[in-house]
Amino acid sequence: MDAIGESVENVGLAQEIQKGLAKSLQKPPKFSEWAGEIDAKKAELMGMAPMAVYGLRMGANCVKEWARTQGYDLSQARRRSSAGQDSDPFAEPTEGGITANWDDFKASPAMDILAKYLVFGSKVKAEPVGPKLFEEMRPLGKGAFGAVFLTFKKDTGAPFATKKMVKAIAKQNKMIKDVLIEREVLSKMRSPFCVNLNYAYQDNDTIFLVLTLCPGGDLGFLLSKQWSEAKKKEDRKFTPLPDGAVKFYTASMALGLQAIHDAGYVYRDLKPQNVLLDGEGQVRISDMGLTADISKGPIKQCSGTRGYWSPETIKKEAYTTEPDWWSLGVTMFVLFSDKMPFKGNDAEKDAATVAGEIEFSHGEPDDLQKIIKDLCTIDMSQRTKGVEQLKKHPYFNGFDWARLAGGGMEAMVKPNVNDINAPSKNEIAAFKKPKDVEWTSDDQSAFASWDYMDQELWYDEAMFRVRKFKEIPPPGGGGGGCCTIA
Repeated sequence: MDAIGESVENVGLAQEIQKGLAKSLQKPPKFSEWAGEIDAKKAELMGMAPMAVYGLRMGANCVKEWARTQGYDLSQARRRSSAGQDSDPFAEPTEGGITANWDDFKASPAMDILAKYLVFGSKVKAEPVGPKLFEEMRPLGKGAFGAVFLTFKKDTGAPFATKKMVKAIAKQNKMIKDVLIEREVLSKMRSPFCVNLNYAYQDNDTIFLVLTLCPGGDLGFLLSKQWSEAKKKEDRKFTPLPDGAVKFYTASMALGLQAIHDAGYVYRDLKPQNVLLDGEGQVRISDMGLTADISKGPIKQCSGTRGYWSPETIKKEAYTTEPDWWSLGVTMFVLFSDKMPFKGNDAEKDAATVAGEIEFSHGEPDDLQKIIKDLCTIDMSQRTKGVEQLKKHPYFNGFDWARLAGGGMEAMVKPNVNDINAPSKNEIAAFKKPKDVEWTSDDQSAFASWDYMDQELWYDEAMFRVRKFKEIPPPGGGGGGCCTIA
């Protein structure tokens, strides 16, 4: 592949995602050929304890989807508890609720679907990852040495964002280390508040990362839409985000940061431009290239984006996860006003950061000022840090962290997925293998373990197919879209 140039169809992104992959391009699972294996898997599942089945990621997916389609609330230890009986449809199932309804689940189509997709998953796992598994549709964005494309997985129809990077350009820009770090970090963590890595593969000239699709743009783009239009820049007015939106984004980012920290890394580049939104406005932290390993102890490096740096990074003092919580405070300041707390030239910004001088002049409420000050505290030992400390902060009084973590909290701002500033065909075609850069066997050796598949995330991908084709039907519903394509 000499270039990453492809034709661009000028249609709305939301419509293209909704339309999905054309039937002629699909390669659906061969369930009929696997009938014997599926029967054996179902017999195995029928003999397992309820919580053992639920402990499987696909088991949990099928149980929750079955309960949702039937209108059951499995958070309470009673049979067929309806969502209309003082219950929460987003509540997490409990052992008592699952056990009480287990016989109904086993007798439902959901048990058959579970057996089918567990067999399907084993087939996919045995297949090498490569371009034949995907259908590339259109570019979504571009970076220093590659581009991001909307792609669909041919067997499940699930949409992804595939990051394509030219190896020689990465070498030319001295960014091979950053690419490898991103791949490493993504493969070691999994969070609904971070962009996740589903697959990675390569060819002779290009490396590919198949990632969570976030078509809603980033928080920086969202803020840009809050400004009024005017010919003169000084006449433009900024409309703050709705009440509670900053709190929602902050809590989501905190959960994402905590997942990165729990995996043994410090992120070091939190800012609105690195926080993506999915089609429903949910938050995903992206771009792991500046992430650093802290599993062996503190490090001393200044890395990230000036203005979001913490004092200890500027002074190159030892730190672990502390800089990320400082950056979270700065990001909160920016989300409220689209202004930076530390101003001036580079030297002045650094001096103001080290001094911790934050001037609140945009009508920030007292509770917001308080949490920003607590996050942007110079003394690392006194700084508010970690999700558990944030949960106890007065700013988050009454906030439902469990609902957010469980995926049940609706975003207050829904992005316009069609309002995408996609790169042009010519911009993407510019990513050609440079003729004066040699890609050596030593360079390639660093990518010997590049290829990757996340089996657990595949079960979420499978659930996309189950929902799309309504394979677990509601009571009295026909469902069974799978019958037309399987």
